[in-house]
Order: sequence, then structure tokens, then C-alpha cells
Amino acid sequence: MTEVTKTPTTPVLLADINNRLAVIEARLEIISDHENRIRELEKARWQSAWITSILSSALASGIVAVIIRTLT
Repeated sequence: MTEVTKTPTTPVLLADINNRLAVIEARLEIISDHENRIRELEKARWQSAWITSILSSALASGIVAVIIRTLT
């Protein structure tokens, strides 16, 4: 028994290509959304970085002040 393979017609091939392109476009939109979110998070992180540095320096100076008062 020989199996006859049916070759797809042009409209079927075009419909398949169209479906695959739709999937690719949807995935690209998801990826671009992730990139925008990451950039917004990085921006927020760097904008609030000065708060962290001020708090850490204030804490360090407070610890040093307590040590100096204890030793003198």
C-alpha cells in the first residue's frame, strides 16, 4: 500500500503563514512589554538610590557616635 500525500494549496499555505505571523507578533508585543517594565523598574531603582545611601550613612554615623560616647 502506498500512501498518497496531499500537497496543501496556496490558500491553505497562506492561512498557515498568516497564523504563524500572528503568533510571532503577539510574542513580540509581550517581549517589548517586558522590556518597558524592566526599564521602568531600573529607573525607579536609580531614582530612589539616594535614599538608601543617606539612610546607610546616617545609620553608620549613629553607630560611630554611640561607640565614641561609650568609649569616652
